[in-house]
Amino acid sequence: MELRILTIGDKGNLTNERIGFKALKNCQLKFFMIFKTVISSVGFNNVSDSAFWFSPQEILENDQVVLYTRKGVNSVKDNPDGTKTYFFFWSRLSPVFNSPEDITNKVVLVNINTWSLNK
Repeated sequence: MELRILTIGDKGNLTNERIGFKALKNCQLKFFMIFKTVISSVGFNNVSDSAFWFSPQEILENDQVVLYTRKGVNSVKDNPDGTKTYFFFWSRLSPVFNSPEDITNKVVLVNINTWSLNK
């Protein structure tokens, strides 16, 4: 996969909760989705209660992507090393995680290469 989850910051704090990603090679973000799910003793819950689909954006190897769970305005920052950091916002009304110690709520990064819309 061309994109990897690196970090999850400030779990349970809607203002600052975020998921950090790194591009392992050049890729198009529109082929990636994030799903919130729950892990239990019997496995993961495949009935997701929310999802985020990245908007079209070409990114380059070593670029960073930060997905805040709150509302906000997408932006991009040039880094001193020549890479870029892209900021996206999920627009959730509550955090994905219940607290910093939350081990049951998880996010799943999915690569999708094709899709179909209803006509």
